[in-house]
Amino acid sequence: MVKKENNIKKQTVFPVSLGCSKNQVDLENILSEFVQSKFDLSENIDEAEYIIINTCGFIDSAKEESIDTILDICQASSPEQKIIVSGCLSQRYAEQLPREMPEVDFWTGNYAQGKILKLIGHAKLKDLCPREDMRRVRLGNTPHHAYLKIAEGCNRSCSFCAIPSIRGKQKSVDIADLVAEAQYLHQNGVQELSLIAQDLTYYGREKSANYDLETLLRSLLEYTDIPWIRLMYAYPAFINDSLLQLIAENPRICKYLDMPIQHASTNMLQQMRRNYTGPELRSLLRKIRQQVPDIALRSTVLVGFPGETEADFQELVELIEEVRFDRLGAFAFSPEEGTHASTLKLPPVSVDLAMERYNIINERQNYISLERNQNLIGSEMTIIIDEVAEESEFHYYGRSQWDALEVDNVVRLLDGSAQVGDFVRVRVVDASAHDLDATFF
Repeated sequence: MVKKENNIKKQTVFPVSLGCSKNQVDLENILSEFVQSKFDLSENIDEAEYIIINTCGFIDSAKEESIDTILDICQASSPEQKIIVSGCLSQRYAEQLPREMPEVDFWTGNYAQGKILKLIGHAKLKDLCPREDMRRVRLGNTPHHAYLKIAEGCNRSCSFCAIPSIRGKQKSVDIADLVAEAQYLHQNGVQELSLIAQDLTYYGREKSANYDLETLLRSLLEYTDIPWIRLMYAYPAFINDSLLQLIAENPRICKYLDMPIQHASTNMLQQMRRNYTGPELRSLLRKIRQQVPDIALRSTVLVGFPGETEADFQELVELIEEVRFDRLGAFAFSPEEGTHASTLKLPPVSVDLAMERYNIINERQNYISLERNQNLIGSEMTIIIDEVAEESEFHYYGRSQWDALEVDNVVRLLDGSAQVGDFVRVRVVDASAHDLDATFF
């Protein structure tokens, strides 16, 4: 951002999105209110009257990125520009940050919808239309894909996680509102809908025992025509036979499940407050594989947690080799302020040992991923075109139903003609641990 003056366009806003996909949806909904109030989205940060920085405050690296971004933008902005900071960082440090960063003009935390325009004096709450009538602004360069955030907050009490203290208790969005939003997104070109929440499988349960994820999925299937529906951030609890049967039987639900397990050792799971045991987890994973044989399982694990013994770690390694996750991410534990884990009096795992275990997990998973992908050579599959490949030997980049946007495998097409958002049939001709090369079939 180059510092300039006297080129500011009134009633314009420039968004800066940091953090996860849930944060992105929050910012898109905030921008929708600005557009409704006759603001224009600026493509040039130097010309925007307002700059909204939607921050992440989940882990130390995210906090540092958010603070650095705020400081950089404040330093480069002109006197006529107004800086608004929203999101998890400003929610978590609502008292401290305004004192330490007076150069920011407006602060608001999470749940900023309906607040920011009033904060800056451009609208009153009563002037804003209800959610079902709001036309969501889209960020990013994938008009064929959208995230559908089905709930806010979390009712879990995982000992390593600060999200409940930042985001509060779970509040599920009404099914009618979600269906209306999905219909609007599909009418505007969305072909793939990724359902997201802090805990997808807890959806609706704070409202009623009969108001759940399966009910939502059936409503989306009945009242929308979106070709692909993907499930992200599923907690192992409440993944039952009827949900798995729905995934298995309906071709519009991607054969894909993102389910962070965190560990395999009952000892570690109890210390992490995960509310299931190692044997229960193994049983669930076997059931998922049996009931949905062609499913892709994505997960994340946490190593180096206080008290993690070599036996605990080896139990995790054995599970990974047994289950052979299609996609797996690993994290090394670092204590987060305000979490139960930061107060545990268990023997700490050294940073060096935690990183050694992290590297072992990644090496094992890379081998599994490579072997799985190589087994796909010669097979045929349907993919969605995500991007035209510029200045490359490839023509397009896409994904299969077994891969989520931005985090999983990319299919690199060597030939053919298509449009972004098209579904095409391809044959896999080569593979690496994280990419597939294919030709049109």
